[in-house]
Amino acid sequence: MTILQRRQFIAGSAAALMAPAVFVNRTAAQTPAASFFPFSVASGDPTANSVVLWTKLARAADDLELLSRLPIDVEWIVAEDERLSTVVRSGTGSALPEYGHSVHVDVQGLRPDRWYWYAFRIGGEMSPIGRTRTLPAADALVSRFRFNVVSCQHWENGFFDAYDGMADDDSSLVLHLGDYIYEVGRGGVRTHETDKPLRTLDDYRRRHALYKTDAALRRAHERLPFMVTLDNHDALTEDSSDAGELARRAAAYHAWYEFQPVRHAPALHSPTLPVLRGLDIGDLLRVSIPDTRQFRDSESVCAAGSDKDFAFGVFQKPCEAAEDPQRSMLGVAQENWLDARLSGSQAKWNAIASTVMMSTFDMDHEGELYRYLQSWDGYPAARQRILDRIEGSRVSNPVSITGDIHSTLVSEVTRRAGEEPGRSLMTEFVGTSISSLWPEPLARPMHDALPANPQVRYYESQKRGYMHFDVTPESLNVQMRAIDRTDQPGGTVHTDRTFVVENGQVGAKS
Repeated sequence: MTILQRRQFIAGSAAALMAPAVFVNRTAAQTPAASFFPFSVASGDPTANSVVLWTKLARAADDLELLSRLPIDVEWIVAEDERLSTVVRSGTGSALPEYGHSVHVDVQGLRPDRWYWYAFRIGGEMSPIGRTRTLPAADALVSRFRFNVVSCQHWENGFFDAYDGMADDDSSLVLHLGDYIYEVGRGGVRTHETDKPLRTLDDYRRRHALYKTDAALRRAHERLPFMVTLDNHDALTEDSSDAGELARRAAAYHAWYEFQPVRHAPALHSPTLPVLRGLDIGDLLRVSIPDTRQFRDSESVCAAGSDKDFAFGVFQKPCEAAEDPQRSMLGVAQENWLDARLSGSQAKWNAIASTVMMSTFDMDHEGELYRYLQSWDGYPAARQRILDRIEGSRVSNPVSITGDIHSTLVSEVTRRAGEEPGRSLMTEFVGTSISSLWPEPLARPMHDALPANPQVRYYESQKRGYMHFDVTPESLNVQMRAIDRTDQPGGTVHTDRTFVVENGQVGAKS
């Protein structure tokens, strides 16, 4: 069948094709990826009554040439059971060529706090069956909610098998805090499709396509809804007025959207992308996920006075420019949005899920003070404004959740570096990476600086994995889930450490 014939076939008999019997008994584990679905399926951005279903049509994972210059109709179905026999929603989505024939279906009218199963089909070919879940209703009295937090998956550094550990976690959601792909690498246990810098839309499409071939990552997407946000390797690091760099940023954002189960599409050729989002888990938990990349003031204001050979230039000497009271990581509009969510929250727990560490952290290099100024340490006035809002509004049980530094760090967020943690306002959990390494020139200064940072309760830089959150009205429990190897497939995940924050308290107990 040609593509046009397939479209005519679907359009001419949609009702008959959506009969539940056609979709029976085809699970993701049993069904090989059909030629139109080499990247399998995924879901994301759940609410209490909706979820985004995703797939991307292609001949093969390494063949991204458009199937047609026209839109392609793709059937979708949502059911209450894995056999897809109890159908609750169905329809036809459009795979647009301008978005690489990706499919983003925003399914509305679902029931809160429910598991659903779904699949796509084009012509006679059916996708693997995926599983997803809606959030509890906004007014629900929620007694428990479990979710996983991941970040930083470098293809060349290792396999993504930590995702397979989530099969036993009884979680409802995966929160991905950035660095879904990496632009550069120098080889490792596996190699990127090219060692040249990524610049064009095709470059970024091929990189995302490569990452989606990791079997454990695909399985996680098939089993759980994701909420994903952008960090520096997805979004690039600095704003620029250079037309070439803006075109590169637009290409990165465009490809990111094509390969992610997200609700909002970027405008064509636009170097901006809406990624701000929040989620509310009944009366139990409010999570705010600001965009920490697109609106930040320059992170390089102190680079000129720093030792570029120290820690690859990642850690820098603070300077007066970084202390500017108008300096912002989020921009005015987002700060106002976050203020409103914090001050208006009735939830028992309130989490800010940022892509970078909020805690202060001082390091000594040859007798001079250095900090990680790409994190909130480079935006102290903005951090101070958030803490002032938390204190002034008496926000219930504030918690910071992040990743980025490829290490596990449990801390208390203080107003100033070196301040005794007893005066802190919130607990922070920094999760390690899925596979990305934190090399010794970065890890050693942080290890050596721990005595000067009493707010840090735990730091470990060598293990890979993710965080598993189990939230109840009485406590927030965090398991640091580690995998025994990433240099070969088949690693086993175990709970390395467990931390608990009790309702009404600041600071984690192990």
